[in-house]
Amino acid sequence: MGAIVLLLDDDESAVPGEETRRAAQICNSGSVVDRFALDVLGDAKDWIRVEPSEINVFPDQSVGVELVFTPPRSAALPAGEVPYALRVMSHEDIEGSVVEETTVTVGPYTDFGVRLAPTTRRTRFGVRFHAVVDNRGNAPLRVRTYATDRDSALRFAIAYPDTVVAPGKGALLPVRARPLARRWRGTDQALPFQVAVVHDGADGPEERTADGAVVQAALLSDAVAKFVLSVAAAALALIALWLFVLEPGVESEARKQLPPVADGSDLPSGAPSAAASASGGTGAPSAGLSPPPAVPDPLPPAPLPGAVREQDGAAPSPGTSGNAGTDGGGGEASDGGGRAFDGRIEADAAPSASAFDTTARYTVPDDATLFVSDVVFENAAADEGVLRLQRGEQVLRRLTLGAFSNQDEHYDEPIRFGPGEDVVLAVSCRKPGALVEPGGARTCTPAAFFSGRLVPTPA
Repeated sequence: MGAIVLLLDDDESAVPGEETRRAAQICNSGSVVDRFALDVLGDAKDWIRVEPSEINVFPDQSVGVELVFTPPRSAALPAGEVPYALRVMSHEDIEGSVVEETTVTVGPYTDFGVRLAPTTRRTRFGVRFHAVVDNRGNAPLRVRTYATDRDSALRFAIAYPDTVVAPGKGALLPVRARPLARRWRGTDQALPFQVAVVHDGADGPEERTADGAVVQAALLSDAVAKFVLSVAAAALALIALWLFVLEPGVESEARKQLPPVADGSDLPSGAPSAAASASGGTGAPSAGLSPPPAVPDPLPPAPLPGAVREQDGAAPSPGTSGNAGTDGGGGEASDGGGRAFDGRIEADAAPSASAFDTTARYTVPDDATLFVSDVVFENAAADEGVLRLQRGEQVLRRLTLGAFSNQDEHYDEPIRFGPGEDVVLAVSCRKPGALVEPGGARTCTPAAFFSGRLVPTPA
């Protein structure tokens, strides 16, 4: 015969960071007094021990022992059932030694924090921050995200306010902040705000906060304003100089170039003119005398400085422009119009060896063009497989599921989806994730949140 192990207490949850005990009885079914050595086998042997570790038991008698559980408070030990084995080694009857296999339930605990990266950014119009939520607990963490400022001077936009963070992981939550009022000139002004992350726990809501600030810059700095005023003052001085000094001087110099008028008006009263004397006072030229030289036409006025004649080709004709127009075909040129747009598509793909599920899609209206500048790929359930972002059948991005939980991508040159084209999320599901909520389907459920501008197509 040998040893018999009886576990007396029910399987109670072992709280991480605390000590939990469970009673057991070791029976000697042999015919002699036996000495038993007790220890624990399995991955949990580092935090499970037996007290006492050695006992002497008389035949047909039993001795009580205790299993002591001290699970560490670490995300590396997930909540749930953990298998282990209690080994009882007999000194008198080796073949009578036994290994009793059982499990212990590790209870969940919540420990999380939030921080902003960066904490301060300078902008004239709007800026984006990232709220980093760290889940230091041993169970999935569902949180809600808010952003507020005490002066109500900012407008906030959060891409996805509800999210689930895996144990021991972190999530990046984009937070956009935009000042409500414009500052035309002056010094920079700091606008503080706060991001709050709330988790609904068993004992009530738990909240963590992070402080940040938007430094709003003026559209015109003091240096630029002073330069503009200096240029305007210099221009006014030049105009006054031209109107009151240079223009009268130019006109006077032009008049000096004119010859005297030979009509006798500048002669003394009663003196005959040269023409009258030559003609004997009758007004007709005398015989043998040549007529007086013709008086030349007055000189035209000198042109004003800076004036340009159009026939010389020095200046364009009125109504023309020196800049060529743009076609507005895409990128930043077209992204400036239309209206802000955001959307989210979520896949629901069954496990498959190689096929791609393309049921998750968004179709652009026939009378508009979509320019996507930001995409957040979500894999909250930790699915495994391959994820593709497509324009119809054209593959644009290819990602490996299981390598990320949330991945935020920003494109300086927006992705263009024409009228009637589809934004497609294709999934090849290898293995559904372990973070599916109780009662959920065993499928891959990655999603994508995209934002940009929806620009109407010209008629």
